[in-house]
Amino acid sequence: MNRASKTLLMGSLAAGLILIQASCSKEPSPPKPAVVDNGRPETRSIEAADSIGYNGKEIRHKLDKALDANDATSKQMDQAANQ
Repeated sequence: MNRASKTLLMGSLAAGLILIQASCSKEPSPPKPAVVDNGRPETRSIEAADSIGYNGKEIRHKLDKALDANDATSKQMDQAANQ
């Protein structure tokens, strides 16, 4: 081997070792917390509105509030009718 090829080989080995050390020395990132889904199961598909440019989570949240209010009103009416 001539001097140029030895230098190239040593440089390649040094670069490889640096890359291996850099990739192995990092601590793994902590796991992401699980997303808590507090919404209604029947409104989950509304979040797909994100794909067409709307804020699907906000729409779902508002729809969940409206459905909860409707359920509360229905419950009150049923209680009044049973008295």
